[in-house]
Amino acid sequence: MRLFARRQVEDRKTAKITLITSCKGGVGKSTVSANLAMSLAERGKKVLLCDCDFDMRCLDLMLGVENDIMYDLYDAAKGRCDISRALLRDERSENLWFAAAPYKGGREITADEFTAIIEGAIALEEFDHVLLDTPGSLGVPAILESGIVETAVIVASHQPSTIRAAGQTGEYLAENSITDQRLLINSFDFEAALSGQRPGINEIIDRSFIQLCGIVPYERELMLGAEMGKLAGQLKNSNAHAAFGNIAGRLEGENVPLFNGFKGLKTKIQIMRLLGRG
Repeated sequence: MRLFARRQVEDRKTAKITLITSCKGGVGKSTVSANLAMSLAERGKKVLLCDCDFDMRCLDLMLGVENDIMYDLYDAAKGRCDISRALLRDERSENLWFAAAPYKGGREITADEFTAIIEGAIALEEFDHVLLDTPGSLGVPAILESGIVETAVIVASHQPSTIRAAGQTGEYLAENSITDQRLLINSFDFEAALSGQRPGINEIIDRSFIQLCGIVPYERELMLGAEMGKLAGQLKNSNAHAAFGNIAGRLEGENVPLFNGFKGLKTKIQIMRLLGRG
């Protein structure tokens, strides 16, 4: 296995660059990426969301901008356009920008080219956060080789196979010098956890050996919204919206209670059972 040493990047604005990843497909990385980006933007942070699935881009569909893409990351990397022309601002927020993955051919982007376009975008728009959404694999080599990733949010669902995959992903990233890792449990089934049919939160953490950054509950409206270009920000009273807001706060270094803003958790007994202590 080839190990990639992190590169010391100088002379750029300090932006938090976060990898949203898992070696397991189907855990909702793109849904997490889009909604977390919007939640950070709602907090007044300037965010660049990059679709780094160079095999099968989909974030443009989730954001509802598939017909607005003129240039993508590959175009910028290969000098076909200036980086500014590959950045698309989301009409729902003045703080959220998007860079699309190429329709095909993106794996030809080198580490130096990837570093250049991300640094160029940060210098141009002074982003506070850059979120890199990866495909259902162990990432894109150019991203790891670039050495610019500071934090990884590893996504798992409530299924045992995805929890195991989260642990494997964490080990691989650590071997490639990305040690600041956070676990995000997506589509968490509250009823199954309360009844003992699925593991509690602490058990999931123990299986993956990764520090928890948040839980996103399963909500049908969120899944349907992802197919229609709608984000959790348009579901203001939902637990999903509260969850992404909580996670955004934790990425900002805030101490946010795990179930802050959640509706339906009325007793201490319920919370203890979700944690796996009752």
